[in-house]
Amino acid sequence: MARVDADDGTLRTIETNIPARMDRLPWSGWHWMVIIGLGTVWILDGLAVTIVGAIGGRLTEEGSGLELSATEVGSAGSGYILGAYLGALYFGAALSR
Repeated sequence: MARVDADDGTLRTIETNIPARMDRLPWSGWHWMVIIGLGTVWILDGLAVTIVGAIGGRLTEEGSGLELSATEVGSAGSGYILGAYLGALYFGAALSR
């Protein structure tokens, strides 16, 4: 059930059978494909975040080869998150067409 505003400002309840109908659908190979795909992406994203977090401090040390400042490491991490966000928006919109 959902509550929505009517034209006169009052709330009315909409009842639907969609959740019950979805519960009656049989589990299929497509469902497993979605679960495995999402799980794989979740694991890989966690791995990437862990790697970035683990090496961020080492990149600021003298003799590391890069010797970045804390600001540069933070900017790179922010760029990583921004890129993931924009990529999800772009590919989500492109795949939904």
